[in-house]
Amino acid sequence: MTKHSQLVEQIEKICSSQNKETISFLETIVNKESGSFDTEDVNTLGDFLAKICKLMGAEVTKQKSDIHGDPIACTFNCKADSDEKRILLICHRDTVFPHGTVASRPFTMDDTFCYGPGCADMKGGIANGIYAIKALQKLGLEIPLEIIFTSDEEIGSEASSPFVKERAKNAKAAFFLEPARSNGALVTGRNGGDLINIKVTGKASHAGNAFADGRSAIHALCGVIHEMSKLSNEEAGYSTNIGVIFGGEGAIVVAPSAEAKLYTRFSTLEQRKFLLDSFKSIAEKYSKNGIKVEISEPIGFLPFINNDVNKQLFKLIQEAGDDLGIAVKGIDVKGAADAGITSCEGIPTICGMGIVGGNLHTDLEFAVLSSAEERQKLLVLSIIKANESFPL
Repeated sequence: MTKHSQLVEQIEKICSSQNKETISFLETIVNKESGSFDTEDVNTLGDFLAKICKLMGAEVTKQKSDIHGDPIACTFNCKADSDEKRILLICHRDTVFPHGTVASRPFTMDDTFCYGPGCADMKGGIANGIYAIKALQKLGLEIPLEIIFTSDEEIGSEASSPFVKERAKNAKAAFFLEPARSNGALVTGRNGGDLINIKVTGKASHAGNAFADGRSAIHALCGVIHEMSKLSNEEAGYSTNIGVIFGGEGAIVVAPSAEAKLYTRFSTLEQRKFLLDSFKSIAEKYSKNGIKVEISEPIGFLPFINNDVNKQLFKLIQEAGDDLGIAVKGIDVKGAADAGITSCEGIPTICGMGIVGGNLHTDLEFAVLSSAEERQKLLVLSIIKANESFPL
C-alpha cells in the first residue's frame, strides 16, 4: 500500500467515525436561529461557532459591524494576521428564515434526508467545515487554514464582503461551503448580482386644481424603470429586474416621492460596469424640471468566473474524488454568492463544497444525510492537495 493510499484510507476511516457527531452538530446549529436581519441571533450563533473553534485551537478574529451581524474568522496553524499562506473555508451562518422558524419547524430527519431551516444552505457546510478541520487534526496535519463565518450573505454581504476580501489576501485557495446541487454537482461558476435602490423626488400638488404645479415622482420613476428594463440582454448574460416599487400619497396628489428596488445580474465585471454606468446616465437624464433621481451604491456579489486557476482547483478536486471513488461534476449557475470575492482577486476558488441539498430557501429544504460523510472526505483530501499544489 502506497503512502497516498494509506492517507486516503485514514481519511475515510476518520470521517466515517465522526459522521454521527457531525449530524448531531448539524442538528444543534440548525436549531439555533440565525435569520439575516436578526442580528442578535446571528451573533449568538457566531459566538457559539467561535467558541467551538477556539477549543479546537483556533485564533479568533471578529469584525464588529454596525449594519448586520459580525463576520468571524477562526485561524488554525498560523497567526491570524501573519503573511503565511493558508487555505480558506468560507461559510455564511445567516439564513433566509426569520426568528421563530425553528420553534415551528425544527431539525428533523428520516433515513435519507434531514430537514430544517438552513440545513443545507448552509449549516450543513458549517458542520462539514468544522469536522473536516477535526479530521485534519486527527491525521496530525498542521495545514495553515482559516474558516470564515460570514453574517449576511443572504442579503448581499454588505458587512461580510470587505472582511472576506481582507482575510483572503494570503489565501492559497478558497473553498466556499455552499450546498452542492441536488444532483451532487459542485458550483464552478456564478453570475454576479447587485441590489440597488432608486429614489425619485418630485413636488406635491393637488392633482385637480394645481396639476401643472406638481412634479410627479411616480411618472418619472416609470420612465426610469422602462429604460432600465430595456438594458437586459439574456443572451449576453445580464439582466435588470425591478422587484419592488412604492411611492405617492394618494390618487388626488401629484406624487412627491417614489422608490424602487432593482436587482441586476451580470456574467463579467465589464457587464457590471456597463450596467452601473447606464443607470447613472438614466438618472441624470430624468433629473430635470424639478425631478431628482438618485441611485444608491450597489450591494451584492461579484461574478465567480470559471477561469484557468479555478479550473485547476476543480481538476484537483476531481482527482481527490477519483481517489475516494466519488464522481465529481461541476456546473455554472446564474445565482450569485460570495465566491466572486476571492475569484476576482485571482485566488483559486470553488463553490458548492458543502453538503448535498435542495429546495433551498423554502420550508421543504433538505440535505442528503449520506452526503455529509462523502463530502467531508472530499473536502479533507482536497484541502491537503490544494495546500500542496498552490500557489502555482
